[in-house]
This record gives sequence, C-alpha cells and structure tokens, in this order.
Amino acid sequence: MKQFIVMLLAIGAIMFLYSCQQDSALPTAASQNDRDLSPLLKVEEPFGSNGTEFKGICTKTTDPDFEELDGISKELPNGKTLVMGRTTVWHDATDDPRVTGNTYWYIDQKFEEDGTFKYKGKADLVVDNDGGRWQMSWHGYLNADGLIAEAVGQGKEGAVKGLVAKWTYTFDFSNFRYDIVGYIND
Repeated sequence: MKQFIVMLLAIGAIMFLYSCQQDSALPTAASQNDRDLSPLLKVEEPFGSNGTEFKGICTKTTDPDFEELDGISKELPNGKTLVMGRTTVWHDATDDPRVTGNTYWYIDQKFEEDGTFKYKGKADLVVDNDGGRWQMSWHGYLNADGLIAEAVGQGKEGAVKGLVAKWTYTFDFSNFRYDIVGYIND
C-alpha cells in the first residue's frame, strides 16, 4: 500500500511539473509590462433618434483645488514606457449646457518606441452652474491620424443624473485644444 501511495504521489508530481512547463507552441499570457491599454468601451455610433448631439471645444485650464500630477514613468523591458497616475484639468465648452464644465482627467499612458502612444483612464466632468457631475471612462491614442480620445459617461449627480453620453475628443494641434462631438441619451 505504501508503494502505491508513493507511486501516486510521484505521478501527481510529474503531472504537476509537466503542466507548469511553458510550451513554446502555445501563446503565453501577457505580462503586466505588456498589458493591453485598449478600451473597454468604444464610441462607435450615436444613440440614434433618441440621442441629442453636442459639439464644442475643450481647452486647458487650472483649478487651485485640484493637484495636477505628471505621473510615474517606468521603462519597460520591451522598450516602451508606461506612465501611470497623470492628472490634469481641462474645460469643455459645448452647445449643450449639460456637458459644459471642467473635466478632471486621470490618465495612464503607454508610449511606443516610435513616439506614438495609447492612453486611458477615468474623468469627472463637473457641469457649470451646479448642473451635476458626469463620471466617464475613456481611451485614446496618438498615431499618424492624430490624437483622439473617446469616452462614455454616466450622469451621477444633479440635472444629468441617470443620463448616458458619448464623447469623441480630437486634438487640434494648431490651436492646442480638443474639438468635441458627442451624444446624450435623452
């Protein structure tokens, strides 16, 4: 009986060790350094006939009560650079007062060796005149076509509570601002 138990343990150990070996024919899991910064939510189409379109611009501003941070940079083994924890504040001025106010951005970026990058994060848009607050998830990228960020948000407070909106921010390098197009689900 002892020999049988020892043999079972030996077979179990061999199976365990064999299953832990990396098989080069199988894809390996991405390391934390190579994590995908692709979006969870995408702005692809408006809300259809139930959506109200808005347009505007987003310009850099300051808020003495908000600490802007450069984030922490980390050089990755694959030659890329990861920057985590950046914060900044911009002002969205649109033709719809429900999406006009200061936007507080929380940013993570991954820079490629060629200078392009992907970025993602969260943002809070505090609507002017105590109109409420939007909570947004967003992603973006810089490539040959430009600097673009897409966001989806939900109204969390005030007059916008319960609403859902989508934003597309396209950076205008000549005027150092973002052009905004979006939709609110009314």
